[in-house]
Amino acid sequence: MQEREQNLQRQLRVVQERDQYSQSQLTEFRQREQNMQRLVRELREGEQNSQRQLTELQRQLREIGQQLTNSRGQVSELQLSLSTAQQTINQLRNQGARDWVIPRDEIQITEKCLGRGGWGSVNEGTYCGCTVAVKEIYELILSPHNIRLFEREMNIASKCRHPHLLQFIGATVDEGSPLFVTELMEKSLRTLLEQRLLSEREIRIISLDVARALNYLHQKKPEPIIHRDVSSANVLLWRQGDQWRAKVSDYGTANFMQQTMTVAPGAMIYSAPEALTSNQTVKVDVYSFGALLCEMCIRELPDPTRREEQVVLVTNAVFRGLVRRCLQRERGTRPTMHGIIDELEDANVSS
Repeated sequence: MQEREQNLQRQLRVVQERDQYSQSQLTEFRQREQNMQRLVRELREGEQNSQRQLTELQRQLREIGQQLTNSRGQVSELQLSLSTAQQTINQLRNQGARDWVIPRDEIQITEKCLGRGGWGSVNEGTYCGCTVAVKEIYELILSPHNIRLFEREMNIASKCRHPHLLQFIGATVDEGSPLFVTELMEKSLRTLLEQRLLSEREIRIISLDVARALNYLHQKKPEPIIHRDVSSANVLLWRQGDQWRAKVSDYGTANFMQQTMTVAPGAMIYSAPEALTSNQTVKVDVYSFGALLCEMCIRELPDPTRREEQVVLVTNAVFRGLVRRCLQRERGTRPTMHGIIDELEDANVSS
């Protein structure tokens, strides 16, 4: 009995020990449960804070979007105001630049014809009591675009001042064919060449006058002016003592006529190879100058089919070399008008 009692006591102690261990584990599990519940509460609180932060950020984003929309509207209003102001400024500038406009009824045209071209005729006339040349562009297709283009070219011509450019007096801008009024010269270079051969001294002086006029146009700011119609018909002459001096005409209408007529202006016999393309520079005028100088030397109109043959006929070596360089097919190898002036000024020619 005593042994059995001892066994039962041992078993009881084992059960008590196990119970104590289970109680310890249960306490630990409860502690863990409490920790997990605390973590869950913290996570839920964090989620709620995040949600509040997200809601606040979304509200701020909406406010920024509204501010951006308002700013864009203000920018559009400012751009519209700027555009309106610029248009007003341009209109004022154009009004100020149109001091060259002449009322048609102030121009009297006589029946004395000074010349005709493919685009119009030139007659002697009077303006403000002075004898003038009046050019009528009769084949112009009148449209708002062409009228604006013509006015732009007249604005350019009115700002050109050079002793060897024909003096531009003014033009009409009404619904009729434009009238272009200039000073009246004695004759054209072509007319003089039809009458007689020029001396080397005359060739040098006249060609220098033409070169200086073209150089002035080519140096014009902000953009060079390309004449595009250099020819003996557009070189007009006046007497200075016993010497003919030259002025270049049509510098105000050549670009306008090229853009409004079905064919390019200017006689093709003077034209550079690139003259009928949109890729033009001042070197087209250099080419035409070479053809003109050759014409002055040999008293023959330029003939594109006989270029080299005509160049050989130039007896003066300085003139011949200059003509040859001006007539190069590659425009980059042609001289500038400034270089041509230097060469002609240094040339020794007989009288």
